[in-house]
Amino acid sequence: MPEPHAITAQAMRELESYLSFLNDHELDDIYDAQPINRLLAENKSRSVTAAAQNAPAAVTPLPSAVRVNALRPESLRHFDVERAAAAAAAIAASAATVEALYAALEAFPDVPLRYEGGKGLIRGRGALPADVLIVGDVPDADEDEAQTAFQGKPGHLTDAALSALGLNERALRLPGLFWRPAGGRPATDEDIRLTAPFLRRLIELSAPKVVILCGATAVRSVLDSNDSVQRLRGKAHDLTLTGGAPLRVFVTFPPALLLRQPLAKKAFWSDFLLATEGLA
Repeated sequence: MPEPHAITAQAMRELESYLSFLNDHELDDIYDAQPINRLLAENKSRSVTAAAQNAPAAVTPLPSAVRVNALRPESLRHFDVERAAAAAAAIAASAATVEALYAALEAFPDVPLRYEGGKGLIRGRGALPADVLIVGDVPDADEDEAQTAFQGKPGHLTDAALSALGLNERALRLPGLFWRPAGGRPATDEDIRLTAPFLRRLIELSAPKVVILCGATAVRSVLDSNDSVQRLRGKAHDLTLTGGAPLRVFVTFPPALLLRQPLAKKAFWSDFLLATEGLA
């Protein structure tokens, strides 16, 4: 029988990986080797800083007055999204390999998003097949430039979290949309309907053990849900794909948000730990 205060191997793994994650992102300075007397005048300002760092992470939602679907270009007023969505579903279902799916997507003309000025199709990055599959949010300029998912600082942050968990070489990262919208605008319902068939088929072909959705765009495409990330995170969701057993799906914040709201890093890390439990 273990000692009352013994640390289990699993707890030690989580502690080591968490401290590694903090160190990689220069958060180690929130810990001190010696206790601090907060009653002394010279230390009171540090107490204020610590309180701010420990405040709950809040996500700023899209203002309710913004109508995302009103961003649709006027030239697409008469675009037949029903016909295009049906064609997308049929084409995606017929792809037998990941490369065949990308080739079909490249050749599919009925995706208005591809004509908004992006540099090209944004592909996934990482292992195939994958134990962990991560789907991102609306592609940013770095992803557009590289035409590969999870680039720049958000990509490095995600890679660091996966490395701390020992899963970097076993993960596949996919974009939330396959082309960057003009100006990085939010995804419209039209964007989601034409992306979802290809994205879901990519998940099927990648055969992951767990899926992590980073942000609302990924949630809408994969889970077909408009619920907020805050509401969905912290628990497993089932995703049943064609001809397969249900997949465990977890939801967290997009890594780009963590760069603007560092207090959300704790929640992001907690979600990654929960999603990958038992994979190491």
